[in-house]
Amino acid sequence: MNTQERNVTRVWLALVALTLGSAWLGEEGWPVLVTALVVALIVAAKGLLVIRHYMGLVEEGSRLRSVMRLYFVVVPALILVAGGASWLAV
Repeated sequence: MNTQERNVTRVWLALVALTLGSAWLGEEGWPVLVTALVVALIVAAKGLLVIRHYMGLVEEGSRLRSVMRLYFVVVPALILVAGGASWLAV
């Protein structure tokens, strides 16, 4: 197995681990804000891994890379807002 195959395998295993961690988190009874924060971090981490290693968007001036990175900042922020809003509603 060459270096590139090893890196792709490591990234894939990291994505699987983060997904399983999300599933485990859903089964636990943690407070809403803690759950929202951890889910937001997991979404951001998975998104950045996919952008860099599977979409090949490593070039600095790429407009698509900027849009995708913005997406993976906005979505976790919305998760935090939703978690905070549900916490305030209680």
